Order: sequence, then structure tokens, then C-alpha cells
Amino acid sequence: MELITLEAAGERAVIVPDAGCQCLGYRAGTLDVIAGPANPDAWREHPHRGGIPILFPWPGRVGDACFTFKGREYRLPVNEPARGHAIHGFACERTFRVTRRGPYFVTATLDSSDYSDLNSIWPWPFVLEIDYEVGNGLRLKARITNTGGSVMPFGFGAHPYFHAPLNPTGLRSGMLIQLDANARWALDARLIPIGDAGPLAGKYDLRAPRALGADTYDDAFRMAPIAERSVNNNGSVPRARLIDPSLNIALEIRADRAFGDFVVYAPADSQFIALEPYTCAPDAFNLAARGIAAGMRELAPGDTFEAGFEIRLNAP
Repeated sequence: MELITLEAAGERAVIVPDAGCQCLGYRAGTLDVIAGPANPDAWREHPHRGGIPILFPWPGRVGDACFTFKGREYRLPVNEPARGHAIHGFACERTFRVTRRGPYFVTATLDSSDYSDLNSIWPWPFVLEIDYEVGNGLRLKARITNTGGSVMPFGFGAHPYFHAPLNPTGLRSGMLIQLDANARWALDARLIPIGDAGPLAGKYDLRAPRALGADTYDDAFRMAPIAERSVNNNGSVPRARLIDPSLNIALEIRADRAFGDFVVYAPADSQFIALEPYTCAPDAFNLAARGIAAGMRELAPGDTFEAGFEIRLNAP
């Protein structure tokens, strides 16, 4: 596998096009930010268990690996056998082709026409382009083009894994999480949304920084509209923050408004926290079929969708 190193302004990111175009690692100065897999080959066994996996054509779970769109049922490969779901799409399992690169940027493309087996998995042809750029933060932008002849349903997301704590000598329990959310999707025992997003309470109210402590998360949140969010002094709007008090550092994900949902994933006994920007809720295809607005998008033939986010470090 080819590892592409991007460097600028004291920052360094490693991108692996052959491994689903994921970012294997990101370092800002001496601080190692991204919790990547042990090595690129570890990706083969678990394509979305480290680094920054790309989640397309759906982020999160599709319940029972099937959904209905425009009156027709579609079945997906089950890749979460313990629960019987399809999870995180298939882009993170595929090789991307590099189309543009420089010392601090790279663009790589996944063209569904390059993979004949995708016809039976996802009957909507597409081209997915991913741009990475490093310097004063790590930026990722996705461009999705419908190259087929019918409307395509889709969702896009990413699954950044961050070291927790960021300080190698710190404590996971002391990390603080903050999220500009105004609702949480209630989940059933199989982690599928059961209806409309509801109010925040208890450990799920992350609008102000909250210590992780012994809490665990595998939860989906509806983000607050732009007008409802507090804006910091420089006019930018952080969507999600991970704060390490021992370093007096806040890691921020600032996402385009297209990312209307975030997932917080912090399982027990782990040394990472994932803050995942999604353009839709988990199981959005099935929620849409039930008349619940959950962010599923429809892309007309020939149309292109673009959205991106950035990861940067700031003072708390």
C-alpha cells in the first residue's frame, strides 16, 4: 500500500488511498491527534476501526440490511453480523485512485464503474471524490456525482478516531466532550433509531463541556441549526469539541451545515473517542420511508453534492 504524507505548517497527515482513502494519522506539532490502526494492513480486517474511515453511501447502520426507496426494496450485505445490519457503507473497503497531489494536499476518486460487483450491492452508479488538505488544521471535502440514470439515495459521513486522552500521560475520564446538538435519536437495543429525535437530558446533554468520566456512548445526535448555536470570538462555529484539560487544548470539528447529525462513540475501556459528522441519521433510508425527516438525500442524474469539515486544535 502506498502511504501519502501531507505536510505543512508543522502538521503531518498520512493518507492511504488503497485503504478506503482513509487518513491513517494526523499530527499537529508533537501532538498525535488521530488514533489510527496499528498499520495499514490492519485496515483489511476492520475497515472502520481506526483513523478516519470514509462512510458512503450511508453512514451508520441500515436496520436489517434492507430499505425501501420509491416503492422498491433493496437488500445490502450484512457486515455487522452480531446485529444483522449493514453498517458504514462500502467506500471504506475500496481502493481509491489518486487524481491530484501535492506536498500538502491530495485528491482521490472512487468510481463505481471500476467495480463490477457493486452493481449487485448498490444499483446507482456514482463517482466519489475525497480531498484532503493539511496546514492550520486538517480539511476533508467530499464530492459525490450521480453518474447513473435515476435518482440516488445517499448519506455521507466520516468516523474520526481521536486519542483519549490526547495527553499520553493524562486520563480518559478527564476528557470533556461538547456538541452543538439540540436533540438525540432514541435507539432500540440494536442501536437503530425508533422515531423522531427527542430532547437532551443527563449525559446526553453535551451543549456545555461535560466530563467523560466513566460514561460510554454509541449515540446519534441531531445538530442545532446555525442560528441556535453560540458563536465564538473569531466568528467560527465549532460543531463538536473534545477538550483535554491536562493540555489546555480543545480539538474541534467544524462541519458544513450539510452535516446535520453527529455520532459520539466512546466504548468502555477504550483509549479513543470518535466524533463522527454525518449528513443524515443512522438508518435514514428506513426513517425516510416511514415519513421521518432524518437527512437522507436524493441526488438526481448528473448532479453533484459537496460537503466538508475540518479538524483543528484551539484553546478551550
